[in-house]
Amino acid sequence: MGNPLAESWIYATVMLQNESGGQGTGFLVIRRIGGQSKMFVATNKHILGKTQEAREAARSLNFFFNVKQHDGTIKGNAVKGVFDDSRNDHPSWREHPARDVDVLAIDVTTLYRSVSNIANKYVEYNLFGTKQRLDELDVTIGDDVMVVGYPLGLRHHQTNFPLLRAGVLATKIGETLEDEVLDSSGKKRRRVIRGFLIDGAMIPGSSGSPVVLKPIFGRKVKDSIMGGLPAPILLGIVAEAKYAPVQTGQGDSWSYAGLGLAFDAETVKETIELFFQ
Repeated sequence: MGNPLAESWIYATVMLQNESGGQGTGFLVIRRIGGQSKMFVATNKHILGKTQEAREAARSLNFFFNVKQHDGTIKGNAVKGVFDDSRNDHPSWREHPARDVDVLAIDVTTLYRSVSNIANKYVEYNLFGTKQRLDELDVTIGDDVMVVGYPLGLRHHQTNFPLLRAGVLATKIGETLEDEVLDSSGKKRRRVIRGFLIDGAMIPGSSGSPVVLKPIFGRKVKDSIMGGLPAPILLGIVAEAKYAPVQTGQGDSWSYAGLGLAFDAETVKETIELFFQ
């Protein structure tokens, strides 16, 4: 049996680069409609632009795919997606309607099909961690997770394959979180969000990374032990790294708390479904 992460999320995850040179992560999701299908990249709003005005003004985004060479090797290939509302064959995007849910989906159907011998794969909704699926697998605080992405923009040299980082669920999925953030005027405000935290030394570049349940043999589910290997289901998408004050000789400075805020898989699905309303 092969590695289920290597067979799915490693190939589904892509690096993104906006017009300002900012980098982040996204992952490919297919949405089937009868006998047809549409391809999307799920990512964060802030990767395309930090404000709605900036996102609406964005004209392009670079997608770092992988392609298979004639000798069977795989090589990285950057493809520029140009946003053009007047053309149906150009990428278009939708963002989650909730202000504090940092999730965005991009229709890359034509772009994906235009890349010859593309080696990237995609995931389907059956790998999404729905409430029922999470309950069936008894997913809870302390469970091991894997984060697939491009921290600090790091990737393999010849290819665009991502990196895997390990972590654990620090809070329960399905419960809301409350924290403080700075608004556009620099003032603090309270927000209550449908998010969860993972503890895994999140750093910039991890934004948009899929958070996946780590497949472990012998997983305990309620009062029994699973005989097989659970599927690497999507738990959510990383949106930001959390900061904390660190005491230094000259006073407090801000550093990463090692925690990452993620939005659950349902928010990704909700965002993709906006294309069909």
